[in-house]
Amino acid sequence: MSDLIRSTSTWWAQSSKHARRTAIGTTAIVLVLGLITWTVWVSPSGPVSTAVSEALGVTPPAAKKVSATELQTKLTAAQKQVWALQGKLDSSSAQAGSRAEEIAKLKQQIASLQSDLGAAKSAAAGSAAAAAQAAAAGKKGGSGSGSGTGGSGSGSDGAHGGNAAAPNTGPSKDPVTTEPISTPSKAQVLAQQSRWYGLYTTQAPFNWSEYDRVSQEVGKATNMVGFFQGFDQDFNQTAVQRSWANGRLPMMTWETVPAKTGNDQAFVPGYTNQDVVSGKFDAYLTKYAQDLKANGMPLVIRLDHEMNGSWYNWSEGTKQQNAAGSYVAMWQHVWNVFQANGANDYVIWNWSPSRIDKLGNPKYQTLDYMRQYYPGAQYVDWVGMSGYYRTATEQPTFQTTFGATLAQIRKIAPGKGIVLNEIGATETGGTVTDSQKSQWITSLFDALADPANRDIIGFAYFSQVATTIVDGTRTTNDWRLDSRADSLATFVKGIARNDIDYDLQEVSK
Repeated sequence: MSDLIRSTSTWWAQSSKHARRTAIGTTAIVLVLGLITWTVWVSPSGPVSTAVSEALGVTPPAAKKVSATELQTKLTAAQKQVWALQGKLDSSSAQAGSRAEEIAKLKQQIASLQSDLGAAKSAAAGSAAAAAQAAAAGKKGGSGSGSGTGGSGSGSDGAHGGNAAAPNTGPSKDPVTTEPISTPSKAQVLAQQSRWYGLYTTQAPFNWSEYDRVSQEVGKATNMVGFFQGFDQDFNQTAVQRSWANGRLPMMTWETVPAKTGNDQAFVPGYTNQDVVSGKFDAYLTKYAQDLKANGMPLVIRLDHEMNGSWYNWSEGTKQQNAAGSYVAMWQHVWNVFQANGANDYVIWNWSPSRIDKLGNPKYQTLDYMRQYYPGAQYVDWVGMSGYYRTATEQPTFQTTFGATLAQIRKIAPGKGIVLNEIGATETGGTVTDSQKSQWITSLFDALADPANRDIIGFAYFSQVATTIVDGTRTTNDWRLDSRADSLATFVKGIARNDIDYDLQEVSK
């Protein structure tokens, strides 16, 4: 791939040019808020001017009538600019600690402006009430009982701030900027020659703080971000827009169960593969597809991953009450609904089984068994897999974790780009300077440099502490990239290699 690396002029993959744009964006935000603040100070009827006049014992200038509606309009316009610029600033905030401080100051200024708006609305309501009373009673007076609410211009983080909502809590209620966010087309995403590097953190893409902290430690920005949704959640425009506003391809794992379903619940009544195929969810799917199309931004959908295991509701087995062939029928049905609504112009469908040599039952490890889950080349854009190193007794190598599964995927879906969709290594021990996790990470990057793996177009690392229950066994693993100093140092060295076809923005602490 090295001879086909994409130019850093392609904006959506993080590059060093983002640093310059960040500076421009910061300056623009400061200028916008500075202008508004100056207007408040010099306004003859503003609270600052009035307070100064009273303190000096002079008559304040004649009030210039500015309606609450006009003030609201100006504030809303400014807020939209701030959201748009701050969205780009968030992804680059890891470049310098001062960025976070600047954003905090900007939020304080917005809150102050909203307070002025509330006062203006309160005064306007009071004047209206007084006028009404005077007209009714035929005399001068009124109680000025109108209440100011602070207006509809939100002072919270909004669509590009630090909303703390976790991925599986449903669509964000935060406002979404109307400022246009430039994105590549689906075709451009599929044609990108450099690789994708993504992370899963606890709250991204709804809160970038942990994500950016890890990026600071690694020294490279990602160009992809992973999150999860359930089949009881509407299309999350906020998540997709926030991802692209930060230059990251959103990769959503979509599970055909309610979002709060436990990962040890192998059967969920009402959510079988046949329930989907029967059309029970067609109204939901149709609205989802239409909303996705209206948003107009590419989205990777990893639909019902790890289907070849026995722990999820969509796998084919007696306890799931799913017949053989029902998974493919379910996938094709969802794809067809999206196709009928024009959404497939934006969706990159990603088929992602689990590591086969850890499935237990030898039947599950055969090529024929995995093949029965493949929807067909027409219905799949990318293929991939989940693969974790979690057992101290096995060799911490790329081949051990991924080799057997990749061999089958390549036979089933020849020519498809492969994403290692969900990977990680737990801390299992080893020396202080060279743990088994560190060795596994070294092996990962060595494999990416191997020409035999040119079809692996990227990976997404699961940088979280997670507890899983598989076949009744409860296990907690620390998958985080910075779980130990040597593990982090090894990853930093690996992702910076110039022989693995990555084109990523550098991030400084």
